[in-house]
Amino acid sequence: YLSNRKDKSGFTRAFKVYESEDCSGCPFRSQCTKAKEGHNRKIHYNEKWEQQKESIRQKLSEEKTGELYGKRKIDVEPVFGFLKANLGFTRMSVRGKEKVKNELGFAFMAVNLRKYTAMSS
Repeated sequence: YLSNRKDKSGFTRAFKVYESEDCSGCPFRSQCTKAKEGHNRKIHYNEKWEQQKESIRQKLSEEKTGELYGKRKIDVEPVFGFLKANLGFTRMSVRGKEKVKNELGFAFMAVNLRKYTAMSS
């Protein structure tokens, strides 16, 4: 049957729901589902979501995309890891885009100053 769900932001998604007729005597029931006894296994399938996942899989399997993500691991991710692990910067202390932008700017400036002083000494 078809089912519609609304998420927190009010967006409605359409799902095809597949349900088995009777799971009660199945020897694989405990491995297949966590549904309570008397309830059957249901599979929710969203065609648009599956198409998007497949297109992303194809993009990520391309050589050029792999190179870009490889560079990201080297250039970007260590900065955020350093901020979180060494400087203890895990949350913003302000609200609002402009204030968050300023606070992140100060945090990145601290990281860059640390790099600069390490290179110059």
